[in-house]
Amino acid sequence: MGEHPIHEPSFTVDELSTISQDSEFNKKIPTELWAMIIDLIVVPLRHPHLYCKPETFPQYDDLLWNVDTSDKTPFMEDWKRVRAVCKGWKYLAGANPWFFFKERPWADYPEIPQSTSIVFISSGVNGHLSMERISHLKGNLTTLALGCHSYNTKALDSLFENPSNFPNLQCLAVYSTQTIRPFWRVLQDEFPNLISLTVRSYSRGTSGECVLKNLEILSIFSFSGFRLVCPSLKHFHIRSSRCYTESVFIQEHSQQLQSFMGLISPVLGREANIWSSIFPNLILSGCSMILERGVPPPGHPLRHLRLFPNDNEWKPEDVMAEIDAVGLPELESVHVNMNHLVHGTTDDLRARCRKRGIRLVEIVDGIRAAALPPQPKKASIKREIRLHTLPRR
Repeated sequence: MGEHPIHEPSFTVDELSTISQDSEFNKKIPTELWAMIIDLIVVPLRHPHLYCKPETFPQYDDLLWNVDTSDKTPFMEDWKRVRAVCKGWKYLAGANPWFFFKERPWADYPEIPQSTSIVFISSGVNGHLSMERISHLKGNLTTLALGCHSYNTKALDSLFENPSNFPNLQCLAVYSTQTIRPFWRVLQDEFPNLISLTVRSYSRGTSGECVLKNLEILSIFSFSGFRLVCPSLKHFHIRSSRCYTESVFIQEHSQQLQSFMGLISPVLGREANIWSSIFPNLILSGCSMILERGVPPPGHPLRHLRLFPNDNEWKPEDVMAEIDAVGLPELESVHVNMNHLVHGTTDDLRARCRKRGIRLVEIVDGIRAAALPPQPKKASIKREIRLHTLPRR
């Protein structure tokens, strides 16, 4: 599997020794251990793809699929929580790494700080002008997400005209792949550090092969016309699997996947040994065709489900019936879009999941609302950092 080619520099032991004079740092913990803890918490604030684990993939995917509502993201809340702990943590969290271009007069936009590493450009915003405004970020930019508007095709053109301006780009989310340069070829040749890619429309490539050697996260509507090879892929969401190209891609990558959501071809769906031969390492599943095949064999790692309703009038008993149909004895969490529940039944579903010892991860309008543990405990932020988006271990 590929290793992350870019990583935020760790805080030095000397730096942490100075900061740890703050009374909120536990003096019984060695400074070297604090350095590891800080890395685990602070570094993902500037590199969102590091939040993506099997149990958090649905929320990460929703964040980059719904660019126009992503300023409500709980990732921002995590940054605020870290800064609220004490003076030392506030210093380590640093300045806000996010910047959102929303639809408003250009004169109202503030100067974009050099510390910005994550930029979202929503629909209706002039993409070309937005790219000019962030040109000074250069190597600091790790994440770029573009809304679904023709203006933002100009933003992608600007990016592809001068790819060397952003050498550390690790996460890219776009609507259309129709650019002045061949999209997939540019990704392969100019963005070798790309770890996460979201494409929210059908993409047709030119004939041939495209190798994205470090890509770990792929969310795409549909694609065809070329062979895509991702040797490091771990998390995959396909919205519409109708093409031979997509079926081949799933077959070639399924055994390495830890997370899979979306559709598969009927041929794969009828595979007799789908758990052992097709998805032996799957930890999260959001594919009804897979789940209909019954319980995985003993020892299989599947622990998390992303459920999709058959209609918009889902009742709590319908959700529990889906869970029971899978019959997973070691189920840890279930991800549900609460917009599809019958109005007024949210508390009922929460209670049912809590009674079964299942963590309910609520999604509202494409944004993660909460991850409710079976037995929630109260904790002071001064004593415990409970981050929305980091997986519980």
